[in-house]
Amino acid sequence: MIRRVKVLLLLFEEVRDSCPLLSPSAILCFAELHVVLQGVKILMEDCFESSRMWLMMEHRRLSEGFHRLTQSMAIALEILPMALLDVSCEVREQVELLQKQAKRAQIYVDPEDPKLWREIQALMAQIERKESPDMIKLMEVFGNLDLNSASDCQRELEKLEDEVEGAWEASEEVRFRINDLASLIRFGKCVLYGATGLQEEEVSGTLVKLSDCEDLKVPEDFRCPISLDLMTDPVIISTGQTYERAAITRWMDGGHQTCPKSGQTISHNVLIPNQALKSLIRQWCDDLGINLSASEPAHHGNRVSQSTPTSLEATKLTVEFLLRQLPSATEKSQRHIAGELRLLAKCGSDNRKVIADAGAVPLLIPLLSVPDVRTQEHAVTAILNLSIFPPNKEIIVEAGAIDPLIHVLCSSDTSDVARENSAAALFSLSHVTDYAALLGDKPNAIDGLLQLLQQGSLRGRRDAASALFNVSAYSGNRAKLVKAGAVEVLLTLLSPPDSGLRDEACAVLAVLAGSSEGRSAICEMNAVPLLIDLLRSSSPKGKENAVAILLSLSRYVGRPVIKEMMNSYIFMPSLDNLLNNGTPRARRKASSLLRHIRRVELSPVTLLGNF
Repeated sequence: MIRRVKVLLLLFEEVRDSCPLLSPSAILCFAELHVVLQGVKILMEDCFESSRMWLMMEHRRLSEGFHRLTQSMAIALEILPMALLDVSCEVREQVELLQKQAKRAQIYVDPEDPKLWREIQALMAQIERKESPDMIKLMEVFGNLDLNSASDCQRELEKLEDEVEGAWEASEEVRFRINDLASLIRFGKCVLYGATGLQEEEVSGTLVKLSDCEDLKVPEDFRCPISLDLMTDPVIISTGQTYERAAITRWMDGGHQTCPKSGQTISHNVLIPNQALKSLIRQWCDDLGINLSASEPAHHGNRVSQSTPTSLEATKLTVEFLLRQLPSATEKSQRHIAGELRLLAKCGSDNRKVIADAGAVPLLIPLLSVPDVRTQEHAVTAILNLSIFPPNKEIIVEAGAIDPLIHVLCSSDTSDVARENSAAALFSLSHVTDYAALLGDKPNAIDGLLQLLQQGSLRGRRDAASALFNVSAYSGNRAKLVKAGAVEVLLTLLSPPDSGLRDEACAVLAVLAGSSEGRSAICEMNAVPLLIDLLRSSSPKGKENAVAILLSLSRYVGRPVIKEMMNSYIFMPSLDNLLNNGTPRARRKASSLLRHIRRVELSPVTLLGNF
C-alpha cells in the first residue's frame, strides 16, 4: 500500500505543477481518490498504533480492509481521464500499471501471521490447562513480536489496554481474548525480563489529585458522584449515569449491583466512555492551567479486568514467580516486584483473590517497614488494592498488617502517597466491625487519622474521615475518639464552606453525638450556631446530619441548647425548609426535633420559668 501511495504522489505532484485547471470528471476522480487515501491513512494508523498481539488476532480483518481500499483505488484510477491531464509518459505508465495491479490484487495474509497466532494460542492453551508454558517457545514468540525487553512488553500492555477501551461494543469473547493476551504479556514480561520499575503514570490512581487545585470550585457535573473528585476518565454505565472509571469499577468489583446515584439495577458491566464530558473537563482544565496529563491516569493494569480461566491462571503463574523471587531479591528488585504486585492487584476481584491465595500478603507486610520509600509505597498500595475484595480483609488482618499500616500512617519518613493509601487501607478494613473495634484500641491509629485529616490532600483527608466514621460506628470507640480531640478537629472542617469535607466531618460528629462524651465536647466547643448554619447552607446530607446532632443535643443536654437554637433567627426557617424539602431521614429528624422543642417549651417547668 505504501508503494501504491508513492506512485499516486508522483501523479499528484505533476498535476499540481502542470494542470492549473481540471475537468469536472478529473475533479470527481480525485475526490474519490481522496476518500480512498483517507481510509488508507486511518487503517495504517490503526496498524502502527495497535498492539502487536491485537494485529495477530485481527490479521484477516486488516488484510480485508487493505484489499477493499486497493479495489476502490483501482476503480477510481480506471475512470481517471489521463488523456486530459498534462503529465509525463513515465508517470502515465506507472499509474496505468498501478491500476492494473490493484485491479488484480488478492487478499494477502502473511503466511507467518497465522503460524505465529497459532503458537500464541498454543501457549495460552498450556496456561489454561495449568501447565507451565514452554519457555523456549515463549521467548521465540516474544522475539517474533519484537517484544525484546520489559519496556517493549509494557508498551504492548498499554496498547492492549487501549484496545479494551475502544472495544466496548465488541463481543464478550473478544474482550476476554484481549484479557488473555494481556495476561500472557504480563507473565512473559516478568519471567523473561524480570519485574521492572514503573513509570509514575502507571502506578498512580485515576482521579486528579485535588490537592493541586483545592482552591478551585469544580463544577458539580465534573465531579464523580462516588468519590466527589474531578473526573479524568468519565464513563457511562447501563443506567445512564456517569462516574469516574476507577470509582465505579471498584464499586462493581465490591459486589454492588445497583447504581450508586439512581439506585437502579446495573444490567451489565460495560463501561462506555463519556467523550463529550471528557472534552468539556479537559477544556475547563486547559482554561485554568491544570495539567491533566500529569494527573493520575490509572488505566494501566486497570482497564483489562474481565477474568477468564486463562487470564487467571496466567496471573497465578505470574504472582507465584514474583513471590518466589521476593525473599532473596535485592532492594531494587524488591521495589520492582512490589510494583508489579501493586498493578496486578488493581485488575479486579478475581485477580485480588488469586494474589491473596498465593500468599502475597505475608510477604508484602515486611516491605511496609523497609527504608526505601518507593517500595513501601508499592507495598501499602498493593495491600490496599487487595483489601477491596471482602474475603481478603481477614487474610490481611490475620497476617498482622494493622500495626505496620498504622506505622506507615504515622511515620514522617514515608511518602504522602503511602500515608494516604495506608489510611485508605485502614478505611477498607474498618468496614468489618471487629476490625473497626480493633483500630479503636490503637491510639496511634486515631492520632494518625486525625493528623491526616488536618494535613493531607483532599482525597487523603476524605479517606481519613471515612475511616474515623467506621471506627466511631463501634460504640466503644466514641469516647476514645473524643479524648483524642476528634470533635475539635471535625468542627474546624465545618467552618470553611469550600473545605470539601463538611459532609464527612458532619457524619462523624453525628455518630459521636450519640455518646455523652461527644455531646459534652460539642457543647464545650460552642458548636450550636455552626450546626444551625449547616441547616441552611450545607448539602442535603450535611443538613441531615446537622439536624440529627441538634436533636441529640436537645434531648440529652436539654433547655440550654434549645434556648440557643430558638434565639437564632435562621433556625426555625431552616428547620421548616428541612421539613418540606429535606431527605426522608432529614424530615424525620426535623419533625422529631420540632416535637421535642414543643414538649420542652410547654412543660410546667418552662411555663413557670416564663411566668
